[in-house]
Amino acid sequence: MRLDLHNHTSFSADGSLTPGELLDVAKARGLDCIAVTDHNTVRGALRALALSESDPSLPRVIPGIEVFTAEGEVIGLYVHEEIPKDTPLDEAVARIRELGGLVYLPHPYDVFRRGAVSGCARDRAAEASDVIEVANGLALGPRAGAKSERLAARQGRPRGAGSDAHRKRQVGRSYVLVSELPTRDTLVKLLAAGKVENRLRFWDYVLNWGGQASAPATRVWRRITGTLSKE
Repeated sequence: MRLDLHNHTSFSADGSLTPGELLDVAKARGLDCIAVTDHNTVRGALRALALSESDPSLPRVIPGIEVFTAEGEVIGLYVHEEIPKDTPLDEAVARIRELGGLVYLPHPYDVFRRGAVSGCARDRAAEASDVIEVANGLALGPRAGAKSERLAARQGRPRGAGSDAHRKRQVGRSYVLVSELPTRDTLVKLLAAGKVENRLRFWDYVLNWGGQASAPATRVWRRITGTLSKE
């Protein structure tokens, strides 16, 4: 089973795919299960979950949220409720657990990217996490992933992977091969025995730098034009 743990929809200010479009592309790319982790909202995840549950041919959906905490981003998987932006990291982690979720630390060493966890909080965030992302489809270079691998090993945490897709071409870049579809109770164990697959090549990293530079303008434009999903 191909499991992609980090994706965005048009409910993120810099995402371009509706929940339905994300699921259709994920299906075409051979993904069996995806986490939908929009910035600071679960609305896209819940919409994708409803679509998936109504159509068994679509990939299964893990609802989640990527929270911009005071110390950088952290993801809650199997979360169905909002967590306020700029919540302190420790409080966000506690809230994810209160909601019955799992804590997933995304791109911990992509320090040039907006939202990467701060260096002074990185080890604390990793220790508090259930899963550490070691392959991210929007990485700016391979060194960040190698450092994340060492962090996961040092903390004794299973390795996660996610495309961090915001656009169609980015879907399915990074995922974990697992033996069966996960549940909240089996995900960590499945990842510990899984195999990380990362399809990024040289030109993908080059394009990621361009996307990183254009993302602020995309966020502003979508708010001005009213194309940020509000349904």
